[in-house]
Amino acid sequence: MLVIDSSVFASVIVKDEFYEECKEYLLEDKATVDIAFAEAGNVLWKHVRMGRIAKEEVEKRVNLLKALIRSSKVYGSDELLLNSMRLAVNLGITLYDALFLSLAIQLDTRLVTTDRKLYERLPHDLKRRVVLLG
Repeated sequence: MLVIDSSVFASVIVKDEFYEECKEYLLEDKATVDIAFAEAGNVLWKHVRMGRIAKEEVEKRVNLLKALIRSSKVYGSDELLLNSMRLAVNLGITLYDALFLSLAIQLDTRLVTTDRKLYERLPHDLKRRVVLLG
């Protein structure tokens, strides 16, 4: 099982430059955090606001996003909050990113992301837990 972060779901929904690589990981046995709905949804909103995606596409893409995320085992952020906050404070990363990383650590698996800034902030021992796409 892999942990998939919001950036991977968002990439597939908006069909950005990482789309082909990301969609392959969504076929795997996967887990994610409940905030993926809001984070990936926000990326969709940004693309609509910028005119890259037509407003008429929103309902279809939101439904696809929900289906993709629900095809994962979804963990509540409340269950991960304390350990995630510790990671965020100690590593200097956002709590949002720490939630996904914390889940990967808890499940003893790897985190899949397109977030290069997150990857670069991690110490070497945690980088091995991350699959950086793109």
